[in-house]
Amino acid sequence: METDVTTRQQCPPRRRRFAAACPLPAWGGYGPGPFAILMWTPVLLIDPVLSLPRNGPLWLAASGLAAIAAVNVAAVIVAYRDRPWAGRAVLALLAAQTLLTLATTSWYGAHWGVLFTLLGLAYGAVAPPGWAPLAVLCLTAVSAVVPWWQGAPWTQVWVTALTTFLCGMATFGFHRLLTVIAELDATRQQLALEAVDRERLRFSRDLHDLLGHTLSVIVVKAEAIRRLLPDDTAAAAEHAGDIENIGRESLVEVRQAVSGYRDTDLSRELDRAKIALDAAGIKLRAEPPAEPLPSELDTLFGWAVREGVTNVVRHSGADNCRIAFADEAATVRLTVTDDGSGGEPLEGSGLRGLRERAAAADGEVTAARTRQGFTLTVEAPHRSAPDAGPTDLRARAEPG
Repeated sequence: METDVTTRQQCPPRRRRFAAACPLPAWGGYGPGPFAILMWTPVLLIDPVLSLPRNGPLWLAASGLAAIAAVNVAAVIVAYRDRPWAGRAVLALLAAQTLLTLATTSWYGAHWGVLFTLLGLAYGAVAPPGWAPLAVLCLTAVSAVVPWWQGAPWTQVWVTALTTFLCGMATFGFHRLLTVIAELDATRQQLALEAVDRERLRFSRDLHDLLGHTLSVIVVKAEAIRRLLPDDTAAAAEHAGDIENIGRESLVEVRQAVSGYRDTDLSRELDRAKIALDAAGIKLRAEPPAEPLPSELDTLFGWAVREGVTNVVRHSGADNCRIAFADEAATVRLTVTDDGSGGEPLEGSGLRGLRERAAAADGEVTAARTRQGFTLTVEAPHRSAPDAGPTDLRARAEPG
């Protein structure tokens, strides 16, 4: 919601009506506001005001300057009003200021040519960006023709034209600069929000994968200890030692998850799968890949084995579990199947997290009931050659 509000503030509908490429409202949305333009209105009107007494009827000249000032102020302020009518109103006000400027400069003489500069500022600030530079160029030509037609010296002609051009284009350029800054700032804020969301999802996914599996194994081993005591204290002590080791490993893994360096690999997860399934009384048949996998796929399938075995231990009620790999020309496929009677797969945090990990590797995850039990399948394309030398996965995950 925050992002939507920021975007609306920085790119209101009126700008989309001004031009196909919608710029951000730099003056109003990123900077001092319309007053950065309006502050020049009284400055540029000083010379015409001082020359009022020697230019015909005072009331007529004063009325003309007041009308120009009012239209200029209105055009700039309306340009930063997020209203449906704002775009059309700005165009109408600019047209009115243009006509008033032409009328007053033609009637009262070339020394009122500073009104062209004021109009150039308005064009550069609030005219539609798609044609603002062209409008400034046309205005520059008019600001040179009018004093030349009135017989003004060439010095006054080119000074009037040059100031009109420079003020209009400088205002437009500064407006575009602030627009780019505002766009970059909005992009930076959006990227920051996305980074926070990604980190939140990563931590949530890692925490679920770590604690879900570990707590499941601890529960299974605690049940085994309860069954073995007091008849078989040696076996119970062995299970208790496993619980202690699992707890210590989990502390390390949680610290790694918090710091963002948590990772796993296939061989380690196959070892853990054998321990967890043995404790639950489930027979494991593991068929690891014949060749070592690239690091990205090795990590992905490690998480997949962890999630699949955790679900087998917690939900299946199975007697047998099979972990098999199929290494084809373009893809590698992992299947974790059991012969249990668990229900239909629910899209919990574990499966969602696994789908996200698989999607990052351009892979896909499917989970479904079969007549024989439940099957989890993870398939991903080959990425590159393995980063490390071959690892004897078959020796590390022999069938139990």
